[in-house]
Amino acid sequence: MEAKFPTLPSAIEAVEELIASGQTDPEKLIAVVKQCPSTSLNVLRRANSAYYGLRHEVESVEQAVRLLGFVEVTSIVVLEGANEMRDQLTNHTGLLDRIMHAAIFTGRFTQQLTRQLDLADEWARPAFSVGLLHVMGRLVLLYSAPAQYAPLADGQDDALPEVGDERRLFGEGHRTLARRAGEHWNLSDRICSVLHRAIDLSGPSTGRRWTLAVAVRAGSALAQRDLSNAPLALPKGLPTADASLPEELVAVAADDATDYAANLGTF
Repeated sequence: MEAKFPTLPSAIEAVEELIASGQTDPEKLIAVVKQCPSTSLNVLRRANSAYYGLRHEVESVEQAVRLLGFVEVTSIVVLEGANEMRDQLTNHTGLLDRIMHAAIFTGRFTQQLTRQLDLADEWARPAFSVGLLHVMGRLVLLYSAPAQYAPLADGQDDALPEVGDERRLFGEGHRTLARRAGEHWNLSDRICSVLHRAIDLSGPSTGRRWTLAVAVRAGSALAQRDLSNAPLALPKGLPTADASLPEELVAVAADDATDYAANLGTF
């Protein structure tokens, strides 16, 4: 199969450049948010959500960005960009909904878990992007071979095809395609390195890159179960113990990701 990659929205490019540079200047992030009306609206919705319980409504994008912080706002921008990529495919609405749900769940789960694990900022900031893009490798499969991938997915009830089935049909699965997409879009070395590490978790089980890769794989597995309304238990064989992912932290992150994905990441 010859892989074809959707166009990466400019807002994602801008945010990923900020993340890669280590800059957290709110003025630059405010400028990115203001370029897209729907992103501005979602940032304001989040700031005014019941989660914050503010007495006075936040009316400006500037105030909302400063209130929410860099990580939360960049996640909203990336999510809006992912929805734009989805719009490049006009058919298979149900399958696209499932892919987006799993991608949002995995991104949010990875983000929340890295926060609880207190990973260094340079690894925590791209966590949402890495989790979401890991699953969006499925979007590349659908974009490249819709006539073959859609029937494969239709046989999975409410879930998505397993990577083994993807490999048998296409020669590679969504994990390798996610890494290839990251390289095609010239995303940061840190994001691409985690996407690469998440392909195969065998080998040395040390370092923050490996911990983040395990978190991504855990989120992806739980997203499959969330789609099927199954109990959110991690599959056997995933080396979560070596990555120091306590069950109670995984459960908290999974519950948060379920709520977030149920609302398609908007507020």
